[in-house]
Amino acid sequence: MRTLRLLGRDMENGILRRCVLFILPLLFAVSQTRELHAYLIELADGNILLTNGTFADYLLFAMKGMEVYYFDPRSVFYIPIYWFAFQIGLAYFLAYYSSDDFAANARVVCLASGSRRSWWVSKLIYCTVAVVMYFAVCVLTIYLMAAAYGADMTMDMTAALTTRLYPPQTYNLSAADLLLITLFIPMLVTLGISQLQVLAGFIITPVISFAAVCGVYVLSAYYTVWYLSGNYTMWQRVSYVVADGVNPMSGVVLAAGMLITAFAGGIVYFDNKDII
Repeated sequence: MRTLRLLGRDMENGILRRCVLFILPLLFAVSQTRELHAYLIELADGNILLTNGTFADYLLFAMKGMEVYYFDPRSVFYIPIYWFAFQIGLAYFLAYYSSDDFAANARVVCLASGSRRSWWVSKLIYCTVAVVMYFAVCVLTIYLMAAAYGADMTMDMTAALTTRLYPPQTYNLSAADLLLITLFIPMLVTLGISQLQVLAGFIITPVISFAAVCGVYVLSAYYTVWYLSGNYTMWQRVSYVVADGVNPMSGVVLAAGMLITAFAGGIVYFDNKDII
């Protein structure tokens, strides 16, 4: 009951009063679906491919991130700006609320509830709800935009479009694999990153923890290695699609490790934190 009371407070102050920031995933989804729709019109005008696409096509396009980057001194490295903005938007959403709430209300709230652990668990649940809602807004917008553009609202990929845009192995993905690498694993890994960010905001500062998350995503775009968590948020980097990609199951293990670390680290930190 203590945790639920604290959670209700976090939902109101941390999400409802800051809900304007959910415009970020909405804008991301709108921009990506418009880009694919414009591309389909271009193909149709050139009599290359006549299709309105499917929901799966729009979902793949929006959540693609970037392909594996191979260093070449003759080429310029570009961070996938839409993917980066989507991830950093969530990091900004979560950056300050928990630490600001602690600085302003920790003494009163923790003493009133009688449990520091309940306070931390509430913050972790708040973080989880925020991440799920952030992704939900994105996916719902993709769905609505795809429907508005006349797409076939199924999880079947358009073969000619998929093989034109992505590696050939992409078309062999089942609907379950597609959902796994475009939604479930990216959301799970992002949740792990987000909870560690919230914890780091207490141990160091929210600004530095936010900057660290930005750094992780930049490095992830440059290096395709299993221990840089941002790779798992770009489905074009997974081994199901490209031989040099990361194994999606490694992302599940990495995310579990981050979530356990955030939970245990927060318990230890707040059990020893002087709030008087």
